[in-house]
Amino acid sequence: MKKICFYDLPFIRHDQNAPSEAKLRRILAGDKVFYTYSRQFIDAKVLNRLVAGDRVYIGAHPLADGSYWLHWLVSEEKGSLQPKVTDISKSNVILKVLGAMAVLGGSAYGYFHWLNIWLMLLFLFVFVFGCWWFVSSFQTLLVSNSSRRRRLLQGLEQVKRGDVSVCHAPHHLLLGEPQEHPAQRLSDEHDNDLDTLQADDLLLADRVALASVRGEATEVSARRDFTGSGKSRRDFVEYQFTCNAVRFSFRAGFNSLTEDLNPLFFRQHPFFLAVNDPVNLVVNQQNGAVLGVCNERDGSAYLKVGGLAVSFNQLKLMYKVMLGCCTFLMMMLVFFIANDWWQQGGMPDKWDWLDAADMFYAFGLMSVLIFCVFMLLVEVSSWLIRKYSIGAARFAFARQMLTLFKRRRGVKPYIQEVA
Repeated sequence: MKKICFYDLPFIRHDQNAPSEAKLRRILAGDKVFYTYSRQFIDAKVLNRLVAGDRVYIGAHPLADGSYWLHWLVSEEKGSLQPKVTDISKSNVILKVLGAMAVLGGSAYGYFHWLNIWLMLLFLFVFVFGCWWFVSSFQTLLVSNSSRRRRLLQGLEQVKRGDVSVCHAPHHLLLGEPQEHPAQRLSDEHDNDLDTLQADDLLLADRVALASVRGEATEVSARRDFTGSGKSRRDFVEYQFTCNAVRFSFRAGFNSLTEDLNPLFFRQHPFFLAVNDPVNLVVNQQNGAVLGVCNERDGSAYLKVGGLAVSFNQLKLMYKVMLGCCTFLMMMLVFFIANDWWQQGGMPDKWDWLDAADMFYAFGLMSVLIFCVFMLLVEVSSWLIRKYSIGAARFAFARQMLTLFKRRRGVKPYIQEVA
């Protein structure tokens, strides 16, 4: 996922996502599928001027499902789709990162030293603001120092000068990376006990009650909404469409905090459905809910995650979150020890270091035990749910149907999970 790609391809078509989400675009060129946001570019109208057969030069990076995220496009006859490039001062960005760290440290210090409920709430608010500021500044710092960004901009300037050789070079030679065999690129996420069908699932086949619906998506609309409030708030886009004279809906969740993340870091593209897209739907016959969507136009497949069923990707995310929590707690421990040393004045002596080592040992051992117990409970509960739950079996059958749809098209059987 680290490489970038340059292509010389014949343009096929350009589509917009459902109304109200039309900023997301899809470009089909040659045998490739590209996604992008119109807000990334100075003028996106060049896409409307392109017609089938136009030669286009594209700079992009690959996504997990085999499609690409487009960063720029050049047509010698119709114009250029140029990204909005802002000069990033590294010194200013570094100062912002340091300032955010100072805000985080100061708010944490004040939270634990002024035992007043209103001041504690104020410092908590400042700490949350510091987290947002740190993430935003650190992302900008990563983008400013990204070799991928520099290579993309260099490729754009080279193509605009008329030198399109970069679009004809083999990508493994262009990027200095070994060329993978296609079989090696298949994710081992599909070879696990949670996502693949088991022998016991076949006994539940009659009770799963799934149906496949194939047709064109018409009368497509989308609206943003949310459920819950506070920490339990969940934002989503609800897509409604008609297929074979039947009205369906499909909810795709999104994170409003990460929605403005620089596309350079994207590994997946958002849910996309344009008017008149041919689709294969996996529908729960018991309530008419759409569990999966396979878009035959671009080959993307989406699986609705819900209920008690836990996927392999979700389990991996739980491990990462737990590891992140343990790391954060260790950092807080370092802060408290440093604060104690600062309050007692002078440099720490041998006994201070030994006390700190004992504290780290006890805290680390406790963290490992909590981590292992928690993940053991998660693993056991996931296995029990997977073995005995109809919902989990339905989830596995739906994934298998989407995989078969993609294999029939001869594309990578990657299924994108939608919350």
